[in-house]
Amino acid sequence: MVDTGNPLFVVDANDPDQIRKDAWAFFSTWCPGSDDDDAATIKSDFDSQKIDLWWLGARVSGLVQVYDLVAPLDPDGRAAQYLERLRRIAGALLDNRDDHRAPPQHVDPFRERVMAAWGMVTPDRDGKWNTDPVTAGLCIYAMAAFARRVADHPVRYAAHRGDAIRFITAVMETYQAFRPELHLVEGDPEAYYTIPWRYANLQCDGNSSCEAYRAQAGKAISYNENLSMMKALAEVALAADSALYRGSPDATPERLQRATVEAPLLIAKNVAFYVNHLRENQLSDGTPYFQWDTQLPGKPQIQDIAHGGFELDSLAVILDDQIRLNALLARAGRAERIPLGPQHSDRFANTFLRKIWRSDNTLSGRVDGEGDATHEGCGGWIQLAQSDPWVWIRARDATFSDTSNKLRPGSHAALLRYRRFNDMKYLTDFAGQNWLITPAALAVGEPPPVSIHDQKWLLVLSGVVLANLKGDSSSQWEDQTVSFIPDMAGPDDPSATSGPLNWAIGRYAIPKPPGSVGREYLIRFSVEGWAPAASLGSIFNQGQSIDSGFAVDAWRPNHFGSGTEVLFNRLVGNLFSGINVDLAVRDTDAWLYRLSYNITLLGRIVFVAPAFV
Repeated sequence: MVDTGNPLFVVDANDPDQIRKDAWAFFSTWCPGSDDDDAATIKSDFDSQKIDLWWLGARVSGLVQVYDLVAPLDPDGRAAQYLERLRRIAGALLDNRDDHRAPPQHVDPFRERVMAAWGMVTPDRDGKWNTDPVTAGLCIYAMAAFARRVADHPVRYAAHRGDAIRFITAVMETYQAFRPELHLVEGDPEAYYTIPWRYANLQCDGNSSCEAYRAQAGKAISYNENLSMMKALAEVALAADSALYRGSPDATPERLQRATVEAPLLIAKNVAFYVNHLRENQLSDGTPYFQWDTQLPGKPQIQDIAHGGFELDSLAVILDDQIRLNALLARAGRAERIPLGPQHSDRFANTFLRKIWRSDNTLSGRVDGEGDATHEGCGGWIQLAQSDPWVWIRARDATFSDTSNKLRPGSHAALLRYRRFNDMKYLTDFAGQNWLITPAALAVGEPPPVSIHDQKWLLVLSGVVLANLKGDSSSQWEDQTVSFIPDMAGPDDPSATSGPLNWAIGRYAIPKPPGSVGREYLIRFSVEGWAPAASLGSIFNQGQSIDSGFAVDAWRPNHFGSGTEVLFNRLVGNLFSGINVDLAVRDTDAWLYRLSYNITLLGRIVFVAPAFV
């Protein structure tokens, strides 16, 4: 552990008291002063044309992550305070939107109207007033993120319902303003925003950035600019689909269609546009990683780590909302889905660990490992700790590697939010899964269950999961704890039909709560007894074995969850959340590829209320 004496240093401990302490350190550092002060500063910066929307966007994104971290622990205290600051920032941004500012209002000459967006005089656009989807995305994310969290908890945040509705409508107004620049065509699996055709008439006067815009007129904007909008649209689609917004006068049929049908479709196709143009490479040991450009070929330029991190930060939000967005697509009868999976996260993690991070705790400037980073660039990459815990460790080490101030809002918040992944690798790829579920027999004299919801079930899960753990030394063991949960009831998605719990629900006609799974309830298994086991599945040693070794040292259930049974409004505990396995590998070219497992559980099928934050 690297500790430079920085009072903001993020320690390994992740208990509730430490989380609250660290979250407050984030808030007091990056959101100082009062809510009124923050809003006034934003207005002043717009008035003086000194607003740094990228910095403000990083603060907002970090604030949302810290709210999500603290909300389950302290929803009515600190979390409510953080949400209130987000509300005030979102309100200040909306008040300073070009079409909301006092006359004379600025006309965007490239779009020939006052935009529902945030413009400024731009040197690389002939010094003219200009608005952009990327900066618009930074601004509307504050509104969309606030609205989604209020819409998920309308009773808890009853006082904020009016603002949530207002912000949803405002986000859709901005979406409508840039809609003419969308390439969203039926039959084309990819979608994106395009550079305005009028940029072809830029004079530029030797400004190289301007000349690039002129040459790219009519073509796709860069990946990070697209994903800035997708990040916000992901949140607003879910917020607009809420009973809160659907019951408001703002929810016109056209606005609802665009928010809950068109926006998810655009997101799915834009993510496809992004992932389809990633280039998969391999290191000398066969490790796959990604390399990519800033935008479509035609302007080839290897992506830098700051903009690449921004893209991954945007994808993290979309990934969090993926199941619910896919459910909206399924409800609309669309076949498209958001094409993000573990294979992408794994390769991005390898890019960070094997190409970007260096052993002296510095970072390369580009995703291909070339150049030197000129400023902190870890923020968006840290979420990849969900795929490989070493990402969190290396990012923390690089951020605090010396006495210089490398910490930024994005990296600070991400180190806090994803800290729980720093000592565990979560496995999600299975080579095969099997299961058996049957009603548990009663003992002699044991009273029968009152209803099918009280029925106990014997559930057996077996299969093979991919671990992909590589040794790093021929003189010592490389220890790693992994965690995985087999398919119990498919993803929390209305279209899910896989898994033993869904089979039992259908086979025995178990009544489900009203509404849709993933939104009104989740299907879980509350265990009374358990007997997990794991063992080596497959191993590999590439070269000569030099004291190599492979071990499965121990296994145990992951921490059980708890929740509220929707049908009976009662607390339920011991919700199965997978098993943890302690592994070890020794030798630099040794791989522990697969684990075999057999898990026997006794318990009940329960329907619990979601705990969206």
